[in-house]
Amino acid sequence: MFTSLHHFNLIVSDMEKTKEFYNHRLGLEIAMETVIEDPEFSRGVDLKDTKVLATYFKLPNNPGLIETFQYVHPEGRPVPKDAKANDGGWKHICFQVDEIEKTYKELEEKGIEFLSVPATLSQQHPHLPGARFCYFLGPDQEVIEILQA
Repeated sequence: MFTSLHHFNLIVSDMEKTKEFYNHRLGLEIAMETVIEDPEFSRGVDLKDTKVLATYFKLPNNPGLIETFQYVHPEGRPVPKDAKANDGGWKHICFQVDEIEKTYKELEEKGIEFLSVPATLSQQHPHLPGARFCYFLGPDQEVIEILQA
């Protein structure tokens, strides 16, 4: 059935801000950039006359990609500013790190504002005893987690 994860998609409002954030601040390599203006793509996403700016970012130690789309036409709706962790839909992407304090400081120095300082799970946690994690937001309010486990 499934053989691997190929990509996941993130709809963005400004591709230049997205590239600055994911490439320059987070250090993810750009795998490919393209413009999609194709009647079959429009049919596939059930939208008329689409024009999409697409940038694909490589994931570290993983063949999968982050596929980012900016719909130039037709424009979409932004994520609500009051969206919460328990609202429906996919909520975050998590990057595993070796040293959370070091990564936290490095990202802060690059202008990343965290939603909290790193938290530590109880040693009695059944799956991730002592794991440390925290969250921050991307340029379109997408939630990103770093995890040391």
